[in-house]
Amino acid sequence: MADAKAAWDEVGNHFAEIAGRVKEQFDARTAFGSPSSEKVDEAVRTLVRALDNAFSAIGETLRDPATREEAKQAASAMGDALATTFHEVADRIQKSTSGHKDTSPQ
Repeated sequence: MADAKAAWDEVGNHFAEIAGRVKEQFDARTAFGSPSSEKVDEAVRTLVRALDNAFSAIGETLRDPATREEAKQAASAMGDALATTFHEVADRIQKSTSGHKDTSPQ
């Protein structure tokens, strides 16, 4: 199953790259202001701004052509990993059943 592990490692690497890009966008958006209020209302507004920044960072990241390409590669790598995994499982099943004769009544 070494091939399957390598394939899944590649999937993980692609998604880690995308996560890093989202983090960069989020950090860039939040670097210019830090909340400094003690009131609950201000805390809620700050939370709303943070959520807005997070979703804006995700949106900007997904609009980036390099990120779209990375997402395509991640999806492709996931498909390859799934195919490799199922192929290896099928081989193991075939090997384990090839020595046994079917003795069930027909």
